Amino acid sequence: MARDTQKEAAQEHLVNQARRAWIRKRVDNIHSQVSAYEILRRGGVELHKSEAEEEQFSCPFHGEDRKPSARVYPADGDRPSHAWCFVCQEKNWDVIGLWRKFNGGGDDKTFTQSLSEIERAYGLGTPELPMEAALEDVPRVDPNLAKIRSLIQSCENCLRWARPAYHTLGDLKGYLTIGSVLDRVHYRWEKRQMSADQVETLLQKLMGKITEKESCLVD
Repeated sequence: MARDTQKEAAQEHLVNQARRAWIRKRVDNIHSQVSAYEILRRGGVELHKSEAEEEQFSCPFHGEDRKPSARVYPADGDRPSHAWCFVCQEKNWDVIGLWRKFNGGGDDKTFTQSLSEIERAYGLGTPELPMEAALEDVPRVDPNLAKIRSLIQSCENCLRWARPAYHTLGDLKGYLTIGSVLDRVHYRWEKRQMSADQVETLLQKLMGKITEKESCLVD
């Protein structure tokens, strides 16, 4: 039976169109809930003003910057909050652009992978992929995926809530260490270098350590 190339091309066009709309929806969702200010602070940049005000800061991306050469701008209408570095000549580092600068966004990481990282880091829900946007090369859903992601998110949330306890007890190193372990576990799980059982066991141990730290403060 002869292939209907015109029909295949039309179907592919509809799939790509649906996927672009899905990605746009994810981007808009991120912009509505996470600001450039939050990404900069997470990356270690000192900001003092509220998210409703512009602020000059030292750019962390082009070496020593004694005279602050970058500025962060609040959201304005349809335009999300973003940063601008006069030295790097980058005029539109939005949340996603800044995340990729801090966390790597080269050829080994796709744009949608960066979206997933942001959604995971800030506990944002990922809009469901429409049926019409399904692609043959999209990996089949791992039955353990939702469970492990939920455990990782719970562990990250617990660590975030326990931060005051670590700070009070003067154990910032312990806080950072557990955060680093969480990042490595997540990375190794995404690369399938660890089984679901291994990840679950390790996450439970980490949760125990975090809970123990909070208990010390209560005692």
